Amino acid sequence: MHNRSSLLKKFTAAACSAVFAFAGLHIFNVGADDISRQNRLTGATLTLTGEIGMNFYLELNDTDSFDKVVLSGPDGGSTVTADTLSPETSGVYEGLYKLTYQLDPTQIDVPVRICLKKGDENIPLFSPDGGKYNADGAVFSIRDYINTVNDDDDSPSDLKALVNALDVCGKYSCAMFGNPPDPMPDDILPDITAATLDKYKFTVSGRLPQGVSVLGASLLLDSDTAFRIYFSKDPRSASIDGVSADIKQKDGMYYIEVPDITAADLDKVHKAVIGDCTIKFSALSYVHSVLKNEAALSEKLVKLARSLYAYNFAADVYFSSSAGTSPTISAADFALTDNGDDSYTFNYGGETFSAVFTPYIGGDWKIYDSYKITNRADMVIICEKLLAVNKVEGRITPCRTAKDMADEWEIHNRGYSLAKSFSMTSAAERLKDVDMDKKDQGKTFDDFLAEFLGR
Repeated sequence: MHNRSSLLKKFTAAACSAVFAFAGLHIFNVGADDISRQNRLTGATLTLTGEIGMNFYLELNDTDSFDKVVLSGPDGGSTVTADTLSPETSGVYEGLYKLTYQLDPTQIDVPVRICLKKGDENIPLFSPDGGKYNADGAVFSIRDYINTVNDDDDSPSDLKALVNALDVCGKYSCAMFGNPPDPMPDDILPDITAATLDKYKFTVSGRLPQGVSVLGASLLLDSDTAFRIYFSKDPRSASIDGVSADIKQKDGMYYIEVPDITAADLDKVHKAVIGDCTIKFSALSYVHSVLKNEAALSEKLVKLARSLYAYNFAADVYFSSSAGTSPTISAADFALTDNGDDSYTFNYGGETFSAVFTPYIGGDWKIYDSYKITNRADMVIICEKLLAVNKVEGRITPCRTAKDMADEWEIHNRGYSLAKSFSMTSAAERLKDVDMDKKDQGKTFDDFLAEFLGR
């Protein structure tokens, strides 16, 4: 695939907000100030749309003590005056004041500072437990957030996978654009080839207007992730996903684009129509192209492309739901009984189930008679408990997550139902137990079916 003006410096992130994390960060000393009058930094989150938004949440109990809030970081500073601040009106942040600083993944380790000021004077800022931050404010980085998630035993496995995929992408972005040495071992990158992404390949069918040809496409990783398709001449009119597309010009070429692509949508397939021509593509079309031509491309670009695929996968898993189901079991009350030799039992629906961990090639959890459990939300809870005992290496992310294991479990159940309905006794016997190991992470029902049929 033609790649012109692609891979600009900034690389954008996922979608929505990650889980709220309380931030007791860089505390200078314990304040003796009147607690009821303290202005506090209560927590921080990452908003992963476009660039990474680092959100600071303030509990303001003495608004007369300051006249502005100043945020400063690698891309300069911003000032918000006190009289323009307004609290959140709903949700877990209700009553708190939110301020955001934008970053990109190459800036994972770069601190951002938040401070209160009255004129030129710094005003004390406190942590939730009353500790006073340094005189010039509190500092926080994406790295702090990643570490907070990883250090919290209660953080769900899919959130850990997401922040660690962000970490990997950030480091390979730095390696690509900042030219430092290769930052991480290859075995944390997804075990995939171009064939894995064939369903995302860039395809052109039909006839373009006379004199117009497709010059290629590129993935721009600038302040907003965008996918562009370039043409030799002005095609006059075009649509993307049924909506009229703006035709722009740069460097003597005409192009259309899908802008502001979040990580969870990097695998979304789009359809562009120009005249009688249809072009199907996604942002992962670029990753497919890189892997298809990896022998001729720089190693750093190939590694960044692989990490981008892993990041998309982790974002898909994190932002997926439990298919509208509600759990019938409590995560707090659900328990495994250790029978020794990596063998466990658990009670569900009045029955006792067995689960066995085999520590080979990254590990494998097998649940016997798993076809009897059909509630996806319960599957996620059970898998989370299993992973708390023994992790399973991943094919795409370093470790498997409870949600992607539940995906495989559902596929097994679907296969079991089909085998039973067609009286395929031997296949049903094999599919009634689910085993979740490294090699099956991210596979779809069609992938498993193709393997079963020997395709």
